[in-house]
Amino acid sequence: MKNVNAPVETVPYGETVIPANRLEYLAQKCQETLKKTPGNVLEVGVYRGGTLIALAQVLKEVCPQFKVYGIDTFSGHPYTDGHPVHPVGKYADATKDEMEKYLRSKNLSENVELFSGKVEEIFDALDLTDISFAHIDCDLYIPVKFCAQNVPKKMKDHGVIYFDDYGHEHCPGATKAIEEVFEKDRINPVHIPEDDTCWSGYVQL
Repeated sequence: MKNVNAPVETVPYGETVIPANRLEYLAQKCQETLKKTPGNVLEVGVYRGGTLIALAQVLKEVCPQFKVYGIDTFSGHPYTDGHPVHPVGKYADATKDEMEKYLRSKNLSENVELFSGKVEEIFDALDLTDISFAHIDCDLYIPVKFCAQNVPKKMKDHGVIYFDDYGHEHCPGATKAIEEVFEKDRINPVHIPEDDTCWSGYVQL
């Protein structure tokens, strides 16, 4: 498969901007983690819910007594790192109300709780505990750095924090933030041989 790195500007609710093979890997990693360490799931960077839905379906199958927590500004990027693919306001075409409506249509509203705001402003006030798997997809230095520093404090031993943007050429700020917090030998790059991409990475806690 050809390595196509063209940015996706928008998708319908319930779909994601990341390629299908990377979504499949993310879901498998979440499933593997929850089977070993049942617990809650956190996603920071929901947009229109494609990855959130996939993670919620995994959780509902493996450990439905827990929840998926989703955090998003629901008003697009509040900042930019200066990369042209990620200007201020990108991904502003999603709302919390519409996302919750979509979750109800998929019978997932009891399994998912959404929060609106900048993660670095609202995270400490949220009652988030027993997180086993965290998916961080913020694209930008400030929120990714905050998540790398603070999300592990809410996670269970042996949990996994998965950074969607690690190593992606469109998200240099995200990669920089992750490497400022974690030693490189702790970061596991996710290489997809099918299209020879390495656009994500995870840390095992």
